[in-house]
Amino acid sequence: MQIQELQHGVESTRLSDTAYETLVEAILSGRLAPGTIVSELELARQFNVSRTPVHDALRQLTKDGLVSQEMNRRAVIAAFTVEDVHDIFEMRKLLEGEAAKRAATRLDRITLSSLREATAKMAASLGKAGAVARWADFDEIFHMAIAAACGSKRLGQDIARYRLLHRTFNRLTTTPGVLRQALAEHYRILDALERRDAKSAAAEMVAHIHEWQAYFVNRFAHK
Repeated sequence: MQIQELQHGVESTRLSDTAYETLVEAILSGRLAPGTIVSELELARQFNVSRTPVHDALRQLTKDGLVSQEMNRRAVIAAFTVEDVHDIFEMRKLLEGEAAKRAATRLDRITLSSLREATAKMAASLGKAGAVARWADFDEIFHMAIAAACGSKRLGQDIARYRLLHRTFNRLTTTPGVLRQALAEHYRILDALERRDAKSAAAEMVAHIHEWQAYFVNRFAHK
């Protein structure tokens, strides 16, 4: 998949993804407390959309464990703990470490060059207004480009599931002060990919995700 296609996908986020991010924000902020019953129809009215994107968002939230479906099909907000955050990143380490390992021998030079250019552009924009929003988009493109090159459709799909939740974390809780370190980690992943060093690519990816795991666990533990 070309970087341009990934950029277009990020820029034209589906309505269901927007509904998903809005609901995750409400859950994590406590506006939708555990045990709250949510109505597709009422949410559709609030978001000014049809019921379909809300239905899709709630279905994804159910997969992520943030919503439960009772026997009568009512959607109920589930408890979301620091342990859940930890486990999400444990899954990301397993999935994205393997994807980076496979992508090291598969990523074409054009895509690598595009990722290098996008990373440099992000670095140049640090400290400017809107850096966190740009980071969320850049981070999505970077990681999904690697996932797309792993050679496994199923692995890519599983990564995309956790990436959607991580992107919401990024938009809600990332602060500009951590972006420079995160970019340095992206550069190290790129360096390993360009060397076609599968072992190092996997190790750098896992180390990068481990840093974010510690960051977000700390953020959610003190929110």
